[in-house]
Amino acid sequence: MHSKNIISHPISKLSRRIFLAGILEFGPVLVFIFAFGHFHIYKATIILMVMTIISTVATYTIQKRLPYLALYVALLTGIFGYMTLSLHQPKFIQMRDTLYDLTCAITLITGLMINISFLKLAFHKVMPMTQKAWDRLTYAWIAYFIFGAILNEYVRRTMSLASWFDYKGIFIIGTIVFAIVTLLLVYEKNNGEEDKLTKG
Repeated sequence: MHSKNIISHPISKLSRRIFLAGILEFGPVLVFIFAFGHFHIYKATIILMVMTIISTVATYTIQKRLPYLALYVALLTGIFGYMTLSLHQPKFIQMRDTLYDLTCAITLITGLMINISFLKLAFHKVMPMTQKAWDRLTYAWIAYFIFGAILNEYVRRTMSLASWFDYKGIFIIGTIVFAIVTLLLVYEKNNGEEDKLTKG
């Protein structure tokens, strides 16, 4: 009984960390979608910009370090949100997601080329895994980010704004499912041996 508690404690702790990270990541977008259903696109965009700032500050407070990804998202949201509001063109806030996905894909590809695992640097403390697992996860997310960028542009260009918001809700659910399934498939616990070999 005692051994089961020892095993289950790290798993429950990891689950809480992943759940909290998911809220900080998708919370602003979910509020954005909700706001569009009750207000116009421009008020929803303002709400998205404010919520993104709150999420970034919360991420920094929790992680006790500069959240580079969250800062980048906040920067993109600020720039494209401002363009949407000043030019009255909703397409700019829609294009934010395309640029975000492409940038993430290019960043991960660059990391592979220079032998740096950016996913590992960002999430190793939350999910300690072997290098092989991080490499597999990186390849999976590169493919997903490219797919997401292409799909977002297709929906943005061929469907109405309301349909794009419906798509965003479905895509968020798909992203959560993809993240969980992919992690379960590639996960290999790092028992500390790789870190010892690296230091040696």
